[in-house]
Amino acid sequence: RSSHNHTSRDMLAAAAINLLALSLLPPQSVLPSAQPLRRARSPSMDDFPQTRAADPNVMESTRANFACSFEIPKKGISEYGTVNMNFKPLLATDSELVVVRNELPLELSAEPKGRVVAVTKDGKADGGERVGDILRFTLKWNGPEPSMFDVCKCMERRLENSFDQVVAALVTNDGSYADEIVLIFERPVG
Repeated sequence: RSSHNHTSRDMLAAAAINLLALSLLPPQSVLPSAQPLRRARSPSMDDFPQTRAADPNVMESTRANFACSFEIPKKGISEYGTVNMNFKPLLATDSELVVVRNELPLELSAEPKGRVVAVTKDGKADGGERVGDILRFTLKWNGPEPSMFDVCKCMERRLENSFDQVVAALVTNDGSYADEIVLIFERPVG
């Protein structure tokens, strides 16, 4: 047995020495005709044109962006700061931006209509949401951290649970961190 182990050990040592010697030689001396291997670059999405054909049924909006600024609702002495928003109108036709602050608990009647969430019943607050308004953003709480949840971006994904995600964002406004909710709507004009 020991002679078998000794022979195996010798063979492994010889193989290791040969590999070491080969690794010290330049590639041309091992295979003189071999060229250094170059890996071909894999195609990426940037290699393909990203244009879409003009749809005669879609009118592109050239309107100015909506802009608004508001204080994040607070509870007690907690202050969260100001939100400044600037975003494109969704509708190509005339529309206006409506920022609504509602006391909690929230009473909002809205449902998914295609790729948007539309109001189905006027709100009780004067100057609040109206039937046909499109919910663009809602205040969302991630623990004690407030953020603005992009409702249209979520609905645009058209996932099976997109509307459930919108509802989940709305119900984070449970009164734990603020006594009000801020909703941003786009209201068709005319």
